[in-house]
Order: sequence, then C-alpha cells, then structure tokens
Amino acid sequence: MAATGCAWRYRQRTLTDPLTGLANRAALETEFRRRRRSGPVAVAIGDMNGFKAFNDTYGHRFGDQVLIEVARVLARETNRGELPVRLHGDEFAVLLPGVTDQGTAEHRVRQLQSAIARITTIDGQPVEVSMALGVMTMPAESADLSRLLGSADDRMYGDKHAARSSIEIAIPQSQ
Repeated sequence: MAATGCAWRYRQRTLTDPLTGLANRAALETEFRRRRRSGPVAVAIGDMNGFKAFNDTYGHRFGDQVLIEVARVLARETNRGELPVRLHGDEFAVLLPGVTDQGTAEHRVRQLQSAIARITTIDGQPVEVSMALGVMTMPAESADLSRLLGSADDRMYGDKHAARSSIEIAIPQSQ
C-alpha cells in the first residue's frame, strides 16, 4: 500500500505545475487523449497581457504571486470536466471537452477573461490583470493537440493585438 501511495504522489507531481498547483502540459496531453475518445474538444490558450511589467516593476516574487492568483481564478472558474493548465511562464491553457462549436468555445473564453480581469489586488497592491485568450475546437475524429494549440495560439495573438490597439494595459502605481 505504501508503494502505491508513493507512486501516486510521484505521478501527481509529474502532472502538476509546482508554482501554481494547476495541471501541467503532460497532464494536458494525457487528459486530451482521454477526452477526445468521447467527443469533440476545444483548447483555449492564453498569456498575460503586460506580465513583464509586473516582474520589472515589483520583482519576480510579485510576478509569481500574480501567476498564482490567476491560477486560483482559473481553477475556481472552470466547470467540472474542464482542465486549467499552466504551460510555462505566463502561458496557460484550458481543455474544454465536449464543446461542439467555436461560438460556444469563444463565449467560454470570454467568461474566463472576465473572471481574471476581476483580480484587482495582489498582496495588497492594486493591479490590473488581463489575459489574451484564443480558443479552437475540433471534432474528436480529427482532433490533434498540436494543431489545436497552434490554432488557438494564433487566435490568442489576434486577441492580444486587438487588446493592445483598444486599451493600453497599465499597472496602477501606489500613491
């Protein structure tokens, strides 16, 4: 029994991002293979707008706190069966199984973006946090994680460029 418990804990560590506690890329790949057998899947991918400014202004520990808070929001806001993932750096993904059309997937992404934008303080410091997200859906029979991530990434950069042209992301300075 003890060996089984150790093996389970080791497996969990290999599938979990150590900073945020979210699933990692290996977990995404495993869950994607499992979920695509039962129907269509969508994958959203995103990264933080203006994240470098958090590190440059307040330091990397503060930047880590921003990532941890974003992870908390994603974990809290994802529905049962959805899988929030930290890929690396300030890049996150969400596996959205069972989503059959692009419009539904995009609506879900906007809900997640809104939840992240409601982060207003980190460690007592006022902040403006936003994430560019792109999403792509594919039928189960043709779903390929690399293609989905690539297409979602292209859409995310479209979202990022649109956000830059309409709103300049700023970090409020303490008074």
